Amino acid sequence: MGGRDSEPEDFDDRISGWHHSLSWGDNTESVAPYVPTPLNVVRQMLIIAEIGPDDVLYDLGCGDGRILFTAVEEFNISRAVGFELNPRMVESTRLKIEDRGLNGKIKVVEGNFFEEDFSEASVITLYLTTSGNAKLRPKFHDELRSGARIVSHDFPIVDWITAKHDQGYYSVGSHKIYFYRIPQAYNSKAPEKKEQEDRWDRLKRLFDRG
Repeated sequence: MGGRDSEPEDFDDRISGWHHSLSWGDNTESVAPYVPTPLNVVRQMLIIAEIGPDDVLYDLGCGDGRILFTAVEEFNISRAVGFELNPRMVESTRLKIEDRGLNGKIKVVEGNFFEEDFSEASVITLYLTTSGNAKLRPKFHDELRSGARIVSHDFPIVDWITAKHDQGYYSVGSHKIYFYRIPQAYNSKAPEKKEQEDRWDRLKRLFDRG
């Protein structure tokens, strides 16, 4: 992990200034309102994901780009790509990328991440909602390669197994971090669901006979 010990306070001040100048109106395509992840939670998410120089990170709903900048500047990640629907945030983050000389390392795409291909990502970061995560689950299953990791702030991916096997999440103060590895995350409640369906079928046959 690279060191920029003086960065957190300065970065917090700068991005708080951006927020006041941006319109946060919900886009009709959005799966979650914009709420920034605290920087201490961002760092813990990236530590849990075990990111390193060879990783490519996709942040879905990147907001002001704080995960992208932290991943590149503090963790020396190879490349970080953010997806954002709010054009003002996209513009502000792109200006910041230019100012820092990070054009080759950070990219922000203005658009709907459901229409993007995730196959290049080795790490995905999320701060959506439980329903938003559920909508993405088939896409993750189809497009992410073996070894990819997903880190979700506060909201789980229902029916998937987290890589933390006690309470299922990491705690950072009042925040929760859910961590998934592909393909280990897939084998969760499917057998239980199938068993429940089989029991229901047996009961239905008994009632039909009566």
